Amino acid sequence: MRLRSTSRKADRGAALLEAAVVTPVFVLFVFFVLELGLLFRDSLTTDNASREGARAASTRGNEADADYYILRTVEHGLEAMGLERLDHVIVFRATGPDDTVPGSCTTSSQAGLCNRYTATEFFAELDDSLGNDTGNFRCGSLDASWCPTTRETSLAAGTDFIGIHVQTRHQFITGLFTNGQTLSETTILRLEPDEE
Repeated sequence: MRLRSTSRKADRGAALLEAAVVTPVFVLFVFFVLELGLLFRDSLTTDNASREGARAASTRGNEADADYYILRTVEHGLEAMGLERLDHVIVFRATGPDDTVPGSCTTSSQAGLCNRYTATEFFAELDDSLGNDTGNFRCGSLDASWCPTTRETSLAAGTDFIGIHVQTRHQFITGLFTNGQTLSETTILRLEPDEE
């Protein structure tokens, strides 16, 4: 009788010890899967925003308000994350479909090469409440470095390639693995040619 009682106590002690070892590892694994899933979601959101922006850029071509509508489209693509996690968007002239963002464009807009936008520029209006041009876009203060009207859309001259680079920040919830991750995606498309 006494042997059975000791055996049961030993079994309970072993089960408690196993639970004490396995539970933290299991909880850590669950947090890791959660963090990885959220990182993957933000990565896909950044990719989607870049692709949507490039499609808008391609169809808007050399319209004066092209960059304004590119930003609206990128903003729509970033809805799952929000603009508070946006570092910048770069609209740049690409030399081909495999080009990369010019290094100088990652810090500021460059004449004839790129327009760089941060989250604050997403709130700049195209027109004021009376319908008058605000001077922000249409080759105004924000998109003047690479004015949309200078983009080539003629088949005879060869249409330009346009790149949209979106950079965001992913903030980890638990902070167990790292504080954050920078995510970036670039999509390059050829501008749709004008009908001639």
